[in-house]
Amino acid sequence: MTQRNPMNERYTTDNHKGATRKSAASAKPVTKAASSVRIQPTEKTPQQKKAERKQQRAKQQERDRQFYNPPTAEYKRLRKIWWVCLIAAIVLTCLSFAGNSFGMPAVATYVTLALAYVAIIAALYIDFAKCRKARQKYADEVLSHPSKEQRAAEKKAKADQRAAEKKAAEAPAEPEPKKKGLFGFGKKKDQ
Repeated sequence: MTQRNPMNERYTTDNHKGATRKSAASAKPVTKAASSVRIQPTEKTPQQKKAERKQQRAKQQERDRQFYNPPTAEYKRLRKIWWVCLIAAIVLTCLSFAGNSFGMPAVATYVTLALAYVAIIAALYIDFAKCRKARQKYADEVLSHPSKEQRAAEKKAKADQRAAEKKAAEAPAEPEPKKKGLFGFGKKKDQ
């Protein structure tokens, strides 16, 4: 508020008689427009993405632990081949080093070492490609087919539902109660 006349007595005396009233606008707290509206961002924050990836990894690890050693004939056959390859690789590596120290020809030691590498690579291929596919196939079969208990519960629920529908269809419908007239008029005399 501006001062109109500095010589006016209300401005020159030390004893003020009244006070000017402040405007109502200055009494209200100042807020930004639409500050209470919160818009959820469509993009996920790095923490949300990290938590989601961690949760997916935990689910996958649990599934891998559950179906790591499936009891199928194909998987057992692949595991036997894998063990044979590993044992052959160990034996050939030991033979190569022992032959080098006991005077075996250099060509023979290199050939046995190369065969050991071939056996190791074959074992890795069997484990990472064939065995993994067998585990995945078994897990898909188990997860796609419900267990015996689940199938029995589903059958029982369907049977209960059919029985309830049949019972409802067989039960006679209750007759509707007779309506009274408006304000008691139109009553039958036998009532």
